[in-house]
Amino acid sequence: MFDASVFWTAFDALGMLKTAYVDGMPEGVKVGFSAPDQIELDSQVTVAEYQIEFQSTDLPDLARGSILTIGGVRYRVRRPPRRKDDGFFLLADLEVAK
Repeated sequence: MFDASVFWTAFDALGMLKTAYVDGMPEGVKVGFSAPDQIELDSQVTVAEYQIEFQSTDLPDLARGSILTIGGVRYRVRRPPRRKDDGFFLLADLEVAK
């Protein structure tokens, strides 16, 4: 059986992953973090859409409203995480927590 976690180890070794600290969990979890620009308001405003990708077994209880810290910035999960492909990895949209 194919083990997709070998990619995660390789990505981490190359510095492509960040450590996320979820409130209530003492240990950090490796996540892929991105902030691609999105154009909104009829092409008048560019905003960052924060998103993490993670192994589903690393954060099985992550839910909408969960707070996590990445690189010293606190984020809130904006909507429930969703499966990517076969469900080994999940995606979660974030917003800066105020």
